[in-house]
Amino acid sequence: MHDPDKGRHGAASSLMATVLLVDDDPHQRAFAALVLAEAGHSVREAGDGAEGLQLALDDPPQLIVCDVVMPRMNGYQMVAAVRAEPSICTTPVILLTSLAGRAQVRAGMTAGADDYLAKPFQPAELRDAVQALLQRRQAQFDAIAGSVMQDMDAALEEQREALGARYESQLLAEVNRKWKTDVAAGAELVFPRAALVMADLYRAVEREEGGPVPPGELLRRAHLAASDALYLFGAVHVLAHGGDLVAVFGTQDGLPPNLPQLVRAAFALQAAAGAVLGADTGPDSGRLTVAIEAGPVSLLRLHDPLHGDAGLAAVPGSTLRRALALRRVARAQGWAVAAPAPLAERVPPAVATFGRLGKVPNATGAVELLRARG
Repeated sequence: MHDPDKGRHGAASSLMATVLLVDDDPHQRAFAALVLAEAGHSVREAGDGAEGLQLALDDPPQLIVCDVVMPRMNGYQMVAAVRAEPSICTTPVILLTSLAGRAQVRAGMTAGADDYLAKPFQPAELRDAVQALLQRRQAQFDAIAGSVMQDMDAALEEQREALGARYESQLLAEVNRKWKTDVAAGAELVFPRAALVMADLYRAVEREEGGPVPPGELLRRAHLAASDALYLFGAVHVLAHGGDLVAVFGTQDGLPPNLPQLVRAAFALQAAAGAVLGADTGPDSGRLTVAIEAGPVSLLRLHDPLHGDAGLAAVPGSTLRRALALRRVARAQGWAVAAPAPLAERVPPAVATFGRLGKVPNATGAVELLRARG
């Protein structure tokens, strides 16, 4: 179902870049440098954050890959220092760490990181993450070139200043500017080429009613963990739909979501919410079921004139119905993560492997997705 060489090494449109690699562990640094060099990137290395920051200032790289736990200046401190320097503040940064807890992830994204890979990582995971950030950066520059008919240097400087201001408070800015788009009451948000990640989170909490943790507190913890994981991997909205939690990925201008990031978000959601439920009520890998579906999605802001509050709701449509049907099939089969077969066939093997096959009523075949392991 896959072309391994294409999935691992990308198409001819792969972008090459100068990458600054910062890691105090010489063995881990050598491994990551080899992966990046084999992908065609030019790699410079530093043994800690202070040395890495100086190298970045002396000769700005196009992308930085940085470990978190280092002497003198750790990864969080280095990212914050990079964002504070006008000459390098827009440089994409990927953090590498074995600290996979939610607090550590939030700290990295708050400092200004663009992506986050947990150690140990597969070579293709690092290549995919680097390529995705380079393509996003290139798309930003291409958009400027296509829309601004004035001096290119002035346009790039304006974009650099806007990005610098955005990264002063990375997590809050992302929530307000990208993830929590403000919509007037009654207005409809249309995503022509969106994707949904749906999980039976609220039903899972209901199944634990009567346990040692009050249902309200358990719901709060599970919802927070799930939302953090989804927003970290690029969701633009997370909302309730019946007993399910639904995350919307995509843009209103019709650009398709990043498929590897979408699948990683599904695994991260399953793990994050499952960890909360398991810690409070006992381990059960089948407690939470996640389904992935793609297609057009519309959201509507509903307003309560009596209480003055409002919230987003998913407009009923074919994509939402397919996602719900897929989630039900996955729950019945005992799968953790499921996707329709046409979408699953495009998932790189370094991101996920295929498990069992199933059938969704009045739809395409369903595939169980298993997290790729080394």
